[in-house]
Amino acid sequence: MSNSRKTIWIAFATFMLIQLGSSYLTYKNQNNMSFLMEMKSYLPYMLYFSIVGLVLFLLSFMVYQLDGLKAKKQIAKLEQDKNELKAKLFDMQESQTPEIVPTPLLKPPSETLPEEGISDNESVDSD
Repeated sequence: MSNSRKTIWIAFATFMLIQLGSSYLTYKNQNNMSFLMEMKSYLPYMLYFSIVGLVLFLLSFMVYQLDGLKAKKQIAKLEQDKNELKAKLFDMQESQTPEIVPTPLLKPPSETLPEEGISDNESVDSD
């Protein structure tokens, strides 16, 4: 996770904790009229605080989108590198394989075949 992303998430978490604390404090003192009247002077600050929360949310959304774009670009680059390495490997394999030259089939030497009338078991006398 990048430093800017960590910073935004920490700021957003701090904002949420402060908002949760102020909501709890208001809930606990909802029956105390003097507390609520004193709190009236802080209403403009609550508006500014809400705007800060909205800005933090928008920043976190933008950082999320930018990280997604970076990841897509990196994946595309890695895919291209993978394809280039495959092509190099194929070229290396092609250069290492010896070229096979087809040889013509050799005809067996002509043999004298026995005559049709003579069987294989009979011997031929040539006297």
